[in-house]
Amino acid sequence: MTLHSLAAEGRTSWLPPPPVIGAKVLELRKRRALMIVTVLFTVALPVIFYAIRLISHSSDPARYAPAGAPGAFATAGALMDEFGFIIAVTLGATAGTADLTDGMFRHLVITGRSRLALYLARIPAGLVILASLAAVGFTVTCLVTAFLNSPGPAGVLPPSPGAMAGSGLWLELDLAIGFTVGLGLGSLMGQRTVPVILLIVLEIIITPVLTDHVLPGFLDGQRLVVGVAMAQLKPAALAGGPTVGPEGGSRTGHLPPMPTWAMITVIAGWIIGWSVIGAWKMKTRDA
Repeated sequence: MTLHSLAAEGRTSWLPPPPVIGAKVLELRKRRALMIVTVLFTVALPVIFYAIRLISHSSDPARYAPAGAPGAFATAGALMDEFGFIIAVTLGATAGTADLTDGMFRHLVITGRSRLALYLARIPAGLVILASLAAVGFTVTCLVTAFLNSPGPAGVLPPSPGAMAGSGLWLELDLAIGFTVGLGLGSLMGQRTVPVILLIVLEIIITPVLTDHVLPGFLDGQRLVVGVAMAQLKPAALAGGPTVGPEGGSRTGHLPPMPTWAMITVIAGWIIGWSVIGAWKMKTRDA
């Protein structure tokens, strides 16, 4: 096999090679405003939250609980969940439309590289940014909870290391869903503003309503919403935190429990389904 044929195979393979993934990571990182907001919503958010709690407790210990009190872990997790999903959607929609908005899509197509590979490269590129930043922010949450805590009312203890690990994995999954759905919807619509608005409405208005209320005759339809499945999969350590949405308060989930296989099917279906839709649209889009 000649060097020319190897190069041609590399261009037409549907699997994105590491250099293409690295280029997509760099492409996202060069958007400074987007990266600043991403860092603010993933790393700075828990840091600011716990800094305020630490200062409040230091100034008036009798009135304010320690920074790492058990209830604060759920609150920090809820904040990272809501705002992290929004920034994941924004990053995904940006990744799905960057080539179009920058006028580079035609130039990428004429290189001969597989369009599917170009689309799939965006998934690990975006997730490596989101996952690494969210891991830093969640590590801050775990450290404060572990070292700056005290038993809560009635002897309520801080989450165990296993519970913290499970909560971190759940948050990372939530960000992955937001990114892949934003990427697919952004690619389908060819713009990022409308997809971001639609998914924010889904996250902060529609999902809380469907999670907390059983709609007569529509229970199976409610369960097909990924936010409902994720709410039922939420670890106990994150339950009880405040949420953004109608009626405020905590999202308790009044729907009958879903079987594990059903939750997994809904979550996988949203991730795979929107990835397929986004890839199909990129393969069929006119250059």
